[in-house]
Amino acid sequence: MAIAEAARGIRTLVISTDPAPSLGHALRRRLTATPRLVSAGPRGATLHAAEVDAARAFDRWLAARRAALARITLRGTWLDQEDVTRLLRLSLPGIDEIAALLELSRFGRSGRYDLIVVDTAPTGHTLRMLAMPETVQAVAQLFDRMQAKHRVIVEALRGNWQPDEDDLVIEGMSQEAGDLADMVRDPSRATLSWVSLAEPMAVEETLDAVRSLAAHGIAVGEIILNRLTPAPPAACRWCTARRRLEARAIDTLRRRLGPGRATPALRAVLGRDVEPTGTRDLAAIGAALQKGAASFSRKGAAPSSGKPVNAVSDAPMGAGRAGVSGLLGEMPATLVMFGGKGGVGKTTCAAAAGVTAAIEYPGRRVLLVSTDPAHSLGDALGVKLGDVPRPLPGGPPNLQARELDAAAGFARVREKYRAAIDALFDRFTRGAPLDAAQDRRVMQDLIELAPPGIDELVAIIDVVDALEAKGAADLVILDTAPSGHALRLLDMPALVQEWTRALMSILLKYQPVVGIGELGPVLLRLSQGLGRLRARLADSGATHFIVVTRAAVLPRAESTRLLKRLARLHIHTPLVVVNAVGAGTCTRCRRQRAQERRELVRLRRDLASTPQRPEVAVTPARMPPPNGRAALAAWRHSWQVLR
Repeated sequence: MAIAEAARGIRTLVISTDPAPSLGHALRRRLTATPRLVSAGPRGATLHAAEVDAARAFDRWLAARRAALARITLRGTWLDQEDVTRLLRLSLPGIDEIAALLELSRFGRSGRYDLIVVDTAPTGHTLRMLAMPETVQAVAQLFDRMQAKHRVIVEALRGNWQPDEDDLVIEGMSQEAGDLADMVRDPSRATLSWVSLAEPMAVEETLDAVRSLAAHGIAVGEIILNRLTPAPPAACRWCTARRRLEARAIDTLRRRLGPGRATPALRAVLGRDVEPTGTRDLAAIGAALQKGAASFSRKGAAPSSGKPVNAVSDAPMGAGRAGVSGLLGEMPATLVMFGGKGGVGKTTCAAAAGVTAAIEYPGRRVLLVSTDPAHSLGDALGVKLGDVPRPLPGGPPNLQARELDAAAGFARVREKYRAAIDALFDRFTRGAPLDAAQDRRVMQDLIELAPPGIDELVAIIDVVDALEAKGAADLVILDTAPSGHALRLLDMPALVQEWTRALMSILLKYQPVVGIGELGPVLLRLSQGLGRLRARLADSGATHFIVVTRAAVLPRAESTRLLKRLARLHIHTPLVVVNAVGAGTCTRCRRQRAQERRELVRLRRDLASTPQRPEVAVTPARMPPPNGRAALAAWRHSWQVLR
């Protein structure tokens, strides 16, 4: 889209806010956080591209405000300079998401661009990014409550209050939050195009996203259905079955979106024979998007036979599935994490592994859990899941599944913290002729400055605790968020444990004045849970991370980066699963299979340079994709390890 707009004479910036960006690989350009010229168009138009560096962007934003926020915190709480410096260094929520919006706002104000096209993170974290203005507003209100105490004191001493430099910082934060909220909700300034595949699980995720965005006052202008299958050049059972599946998915999407003025328009991008990378290939897609909706007609599609169609694969296969099976049953791992780039099928692979592990090892209690904020595990299993583990109807009795509600888990910790603060202040003010309501409120709200993603981390601790509880699971299989946010989650335990210890040290410092009460045990339990999680992640015998990818350029590149990061985190990665390999028999399908063969060769060459040199397993493409416990189990038995 960005390339097409620049070609029309529009000064355009395309920017990725995904913490695991693929924009540079798509453009075949090495990108940084500083916009780089990609091409020049007519009438002085240019196309620039960049990938957000969240940490640097947030540090730049905070640097201009750090001194003022420290003064406000010193005035408005019992904390001293050491406490404040430590908390501000570790805290403030949603760094990736806030930094992304701040960078968009900064580039928008620069006057260099007429249009900014944003490649966002996958679903769950894009939804959180678009809700970030409310988070910034809440942080501004917290600092405003701290500053209120200083205002009262000054007014009592001087008889009046004049806003100072720190008030202007708070006002600026609040104004910036309001501007960001207006920007993402104003259709004259921003439009949202949701990209999906015409497949059942992708359609369900799209419908959930449209509803969630509408609840936040953000309208989806259009839904782009990517990689629709063109009519085959000759008879091809695979292409026919895929076109039939896509037609049903599109009908479902249209029906459940319903009619109305607010209903997003549907546009289509036809699949290419070769994965499109570089400006020339991408320009063709941009031109197709500008022409409008492609035909969704599927005339002549054969009626469904009710039987799945297996792809033809030219990939060299190994001697069977024993190597894959052993990773989930015979080895002593108790925590197996599946992760990878969004859209590669990690949820389906995790679900298939969980079902077959329970069947093949009936003596092991298996818990299958999704930690992705945009859950699809229930869709893959064909059941309705929630935050409480439940068995699968007709499934193995030793298998349960769960979709974590991270927000609810952190809400429970937050309420325990606030109740402990209440008890502490009740004891402190009992019989005293003073009103400490302001201090009470500020101390309660300090937990809102917890590091980003702590809600997801608390939920993971809950899962790890389940591994250690009496009568709990023997094996937990996690379907994680896509790469960038899975890595953030794995990076976080050390940071959050340091944040928790900072709060505990503050508490101990003031123990002679206010005591500890229930606050100490609350923080101690959180810190101990983090310690257990860190130990388990670093134990190669207890934890395995299985990377799921596709035999294509962008997923391969991201998977290689992911493996290197996992090695630096000392997380054992014994296996890479290359998902959905193979296609049909027509000439276009044969070209696709040839490209997959080349990417498999490149992947194995890339893996040879990674520290752990994992095995490679291949899963066959199947149409329709496996769904439900029986289909998942049958498909899982067809996975094979490459020689």
